[in-house]
Amino acid sequence: MPESRPLVGRSESVAAVVAAARDDRLGAVVVGGPRGIGRTRLTRTAATAVVHGPGAGRWRVSTVMTSLVTSEVPLGALCHLLGDLDPGITDTAALLREARRRLGEEGVRRLVVVDDAHLLDATSAVLLAQLARAGQAFLLLTLPDGAVAPDPFRGLARDGYVRRVELTELDRAQSDHLVTATLGGHVDGVTLDRLWELSLGNPRFLCELVDGARDEGALHLAGSVWRWDAPRHPPRRLIELLTDRLGGLDPVEQDLMRTLAFGQPLGSEILGIAFPDSALLRLEGEGLITSTRDGRRLEVALAHPLYTELLRSGATPLQEREVYRRLRRALEASGSKRAADRYRMLAWRVAEGLSVDQSELLDAAVGVSGDDPRTAERLLRAAADHGAGFDVLWRLGLLRVDLGLFDPAETAFASAAKLAEASDIVAPAPDPVLVATARCRNLSWGLRDDAGALAAASTALAAAALRGTADSPLAVTLGGFVCLLDHRPAAALAAVTPLLDGPDDDLATLAGLAVAARSRLQLGEGEQAVALAVRGLAAGPRPGGSWLTVELRIVQWCALLGMGHLDEAEALARRWHVEAGPGGVAEHIALYLSWLGIVAGRRGRLQTAVRLLHEAAAGVSARRFPFTVPLVSELAVALAGLGRTTEAQDVLAEAQGPTGGPLTGWLQNAQVWLAGVEGRTTRATELALQARSGASHAERRQALHAAVRLGAGRPVAEALEALAGPGDGALPAVLAAHARALAAGHGTDLDAVAGRFAELGHLLLAAEAWAQACAAHRAAGHTGAAGWSASRSRAASEACEGAETPAAGLLERTGELTPREAEIAALAAGGLTSRAIADQLVISVRTVNNVLRSVYAKLGVAGRGELSDALGLRPH
Repeated sequence: MPESRPLVGRSESVAAVVAAARDDRLGAVVVGGPRGIGRTRLTRTAATAVVHGPGAGRWRVSTVMTSLVTSEVPLGALCHLLGDLDPGITDTAALLREARRRLGEEGVRRLVVVDDAHLLDATSAVLLAQLARAGQAFLLLTLPDGAVAPDPFRGLARDGYVRRVELTELDRAQSDHLVTATLGGHVDGVTLDRLWELSLGNPRFLCELVDGARDEGALHLAGSVWRWDAPRHPPRRLIELLTDRLGGLDPVEQDLMRTLAFGQPLGSEILGIAFPDSALLRLEGEGLITSTRDGRRLEVALAHPLYTELLRSGATPLQEREVYRRLRRALEASGSKRAADRYRMLAWRVAEGLSVDQSELLDAAVGVSGDDPRTAERLLRAAADHGAGFDVLWRLGLLRVDLGLFDPAETAFASAAKLAEASDIVAPAPDPVLVATARCRNLSWGLRDDAGALAAASTALAAAALRGTADSPLAVTLGGFVCLLDHRPAAALAAVTPLLDGPDDDLATLAGLAVAARSRLQLGEGEQAVALAVRGLAAGPRPGGSWLTVELRIVQWCALLGMGHLDEAEALARRWHVEAGPGGVAEHIALYLSWLGIVAGRRGRLQTAVRLLHEAAAGVSARRFPFTVPLVSELAVALAGLGRTTEAQDVLAEAQGPTGGPLTGWLQNAQVWLAGVEGRTTRATELALQARSGASHAERRQALHAAVRLGAGRPVAEALEALAGPGDGALPAVLAAHARALAAGHGTDLDAVAGRFAELGHLLLAAEAWAQACAAHRAAGHTGAAGWSASRSRAASEACEGAETPAAGLLERTGELTPREAEIAALAAGGLTSRAIADQLVISVRTVNNVLRSVYAKLGVAGRGELSDALGLRPH
């Protein structure tokens, strides 16, 4: 690993090596750990710390590099340290005496760094051990796992001269830190997940992954975020490194490794049928495979996922088929009765190209889907490829939705729908509405194709009408979903409300809850929307129901955000992001990450919002991601709030597309804000007042309030008042009060509004409202009140990470405190007396009191007791 990289997660190990080197009772440290863990880098770093620390003059550093070649030559690894030592000396004792004389120096202790000490020749090992015992040298030895140290070093250890330091893999946080430090910028979460999944904290593998992917162009900057494009395979340079690592294996060992790559984990009894025990023991000794206990069974697997990637990608089709044939025969010969082995047997038969009964495949897929959904998907796909019926195709679609395979899921659902629509109108014929319930959500949320979802739903409902089942609960909920797609939330709510008394674990009830919750959200009934969403989520996940779950989560989170409950919205987003993370569905991870970014933006932490939203956008396709419009709209708002308007316009262009779909109301807020930031306030007000089909009450309020932030209170006040319903939380009323106070020009009312924003956690809105209050007070001739509002605005702005919004221009610097006034005011607010302040600042008490009187006048306060609030400080 290049030494220009930071040495992450190794400070304690370096300190332990340095402490051992300074302990005169010790003669050596052995740094152990798996290959690629960074033993060499650590010993060199520790050696540098030793020779530059206390007593630096007594040390002389020597580095010894071993190899298979030098291991056969006496003193071969040390020849560069021994000068012109006579090669004709054949007597070992004489050779050692002469070598020791040359290496020993009076008053100097040699620090000898030996990499891969197990490859050291016997004579060199004896010489270094003698120097260590005599105190003439201290040895820093590296030893990979599975290697055996030369006998002289083992003797040192037995006699208490050696301390061992074991290095382990980096943890996830350390791995992410190394990646971001290497790339010098922010890295999207999907890329970090994949790098962790492939490296598992091995520093060398991690650095080779990063460097190789960057050199090949697959890992690149997307905007300000580093992103590794799919399919995110190991780069060529790492493949070459791993190929060299495995190149020394004999054909039997290579076959064993390849077999594990396709079948792991495998019981030792299965492997023992096909391979000799000696091969297993050697590979484990080399650190290439691991063995663990699972009850009475000994499970064997490859030691690192990169070996799996390399061996699977490098196998030819014939080699792959031969592996599955060997696995199948070994499992048959083992006589295993475990259910999991039965499922694997079927999967191996399919992969081998043998025929398998479809019903058996379906039963196996259902049995294994909970623990191993990818194996279940392969089994169902095999059944589908052999002409399976409706049940297999429907389940295959559901499983693919849960795996995030939305396009293949649509293929399976479309085939199942054709079978259902063509079947006889006799029970128990396949139900087209059952397919459409999942299919339409996959089209709408997974593929962002509302037109396709509407067409599929209409076809299914027409088929249900022909069968006389149009009034079935599931058909009614599908009709409600159609109403939502057609922007008729009241009709959707009316349709599904009678079904909500059903049991929550019933699919029709759950789908009805999702429709009702979305309808309530659209109609501005946030509290009821949250209640319905929570009820639906409490029913638990259903197979293939991930989009129903996500739909309910979207409703709950959007409702909380619209009501102003930022803490709850952030907590949910953070919990769900953790649950979805590493290896989860990319769209779900990006969804929850975008929510965290949006909450950060609403709090006024604009830099954080931009970072999180960039990361979310980097992990998904803007064309397909269901939350693209809110994500890019909020990103544009945050960028514009930081003064980056050109970048904001470019970002907002990604959200342009079909209008009127779910969540497109977010776009209006961004358009209003960008127009105002660019100085087109009249146009911004016109945009705010435009009605948008499909926009929820919360989305419309955001657009209208953007105009208020830009100074247009009177034109939008009435519209905001009409949208402030009693069941939609505290924030709508504050937004309406803001518009009223601004329209009336009442500074005191604007101060009160700003205080409410601050209480709700909307610090940027608070800073802007206080700035507007400052302007109103100043216009009324209330200089002290203006100074107070200005100070509060400045204090709130400090948490907003460099926000540059139009309201900031309303502050008049002459009404603010000078640096000296601010310093004295802060000390007084902290409880210091005038005498204490004078002593601390080396000024007179009279000067302190004169300054405080000026402060009171500027801030409009009566005395010290009101300074903390006026300055926005927390009291001690």
